Amino acid sequence: MKTTALSTFCAAMMTSAAFAADIQTRKVSVENEGATLAGTLYLPADYRPGEKRPGVVVAGAWTSIKEQMSGLYAREMAGRGFAALAFDYRGWGKSGGEPRFREDPAAKTGDIAAAAAFMTALPEVDGTQVHGLGICASAGYMAAAATSNANFASVALVAPWLHNRQIVEQVYGGPDGVARLIATSREAEDAERQGRPQIITAASTTDQTSLMYRIPYYTEADRGLIPQYDNRFNLASWEPWLTYDSVSLGAKLDKPVLMVHSEAAAVPQGAHAFYALLPGEKSELWLDGVSQFDFYDRPEPVKIAAEAVAAHFSRTGAPQPVSLEDRAAIIGAITDIAAGADRHQWDRVRRAFADEVKLDYTSLWGGEAAIQPADDVIGQWSGFLPGFDETLHLVTNHTVTAMRGTTATAEADFQATHRIEGDLWVLMGHYRYELVKTNGAWKVSALTMTHTHETGDRGLVARAAERARQTR
Repeated sequence: MKTTALSTFCAAMMTSAAFAADIQTRKVSVENEGATLAGTLYLPADYRPGEKRPGVVVAGAWTSIKEQMSGLYAREMAGRGFAALAFDYRGWGKSGGEPRFREDPAAKTGDIAAAAAFMTALPEVDGTQVHGLGICASAGYMAAAATSNANFASVALVAPWLHNRQIVEQVYGGPDGVARLIATSREAEDAERQGRPQIITAASTTDQTSLMYRIPYYTEADRGLIPQYDNRFNLASWEPWLTYDSVSLGAKLDKPVLMVHSEAAAVPQGAHAFYALLPGEKSELWLDGVSQFDFYDRPEPVKIAAEAVAAHFSRTGAPQPVSLEDRAAIIGAITDIAAGADRHQWDRVRRAFADEVKLDYTSLWGGEAAIQPADDVIGQWSGFLPGFDETLHLVTNHTVTAMRGTTATAEADFQATHRIEGDLWVLMGHYRYELVKTNGAWKVSALTMTHTHETGDRGLVARAAERARQTR
């Protein structure tokens, strides 16, 4: 453990990267599961068009919006040379999505993952160097989003609120107190299904029924109680929040991790337990006497944390070299999917997939990308591909674009020919793969197809499905 006093850093802060009002910003929109997330992209003052800077996705404390601590830290990151994104989660701030004002760990984790994918495609961002910065409750969401996700190079957690069942019971009134809140949550869930969402004030100095009664930062107009703040909390949040075990996520997080915290801040015992579980590269910085809320906006702790985070991201940003062995194994997995599908060798295809796969064929069929069990994918493919007289997927120009630990990304071009009697449908385009290394074997966990040309009759797919059904 590394512990330090604030005064130790004062001189260093005087010479740290300039961060001023001339940081460049622009509004951006991130799409996820049918909702539009409102975001602000922060760019260094000296950014010039055509440059690609390392990127950071910043996510803040529970109930917060992008104009609060996540925006402040995004600005700090831009002041240190990064392109940084702060955004409103689904159902919060200016983002769309229903239900509103719900602290839903699963939904927020998905939003972070979508934001990271969005950052990799921005012209201002080096897509191989996108990092995640989670503050308070978003530390857990960030850890979950970054695990086995090749879009993240590394992770930093500032003032992390990380809890498990034991900590939840310590904080929320023991088993009986937790049970009461979960009962309240279920009642609110039922009411919302009937069109009566149960929304309370999030922070107040007068309303004793508020979520955060007389809590600093959130109730102070010169700090967190800004006009843009929703200041709302959906009572249906309690069950997903209280049953969320963010401590256990440490055992699965496969990215380099920096933790910045204080024994004087919230639930340090959870941070210690999480850190002990981390299996890979990790470092920690513990500050003396800094409260949870001072990490949100007080200049000294914010700048100390930002300096440490920037150094961590700079150190861990470059992808590792790809060995010939790994490159061959990755290309082998890609080949097994294409050749196995053409030859109806479904066990071969299944071995090349991770247990869950995200398939994105939206450039061809529209709709939304979906994560599904690999066995379901095999069931779908085996339900129509045998209906063709012949298919041939030629995949070429393989490139392993990045590899970090047990995750990798790769790209390839393809031409897929489908034949029924004398009729053809030929599709050409580009594949992007995400892979994870499991028990020494590379497996495809996500596949995005972008089609560029097609000839022939797309209707052959429906004909093939019908022919396959008739032969079962």
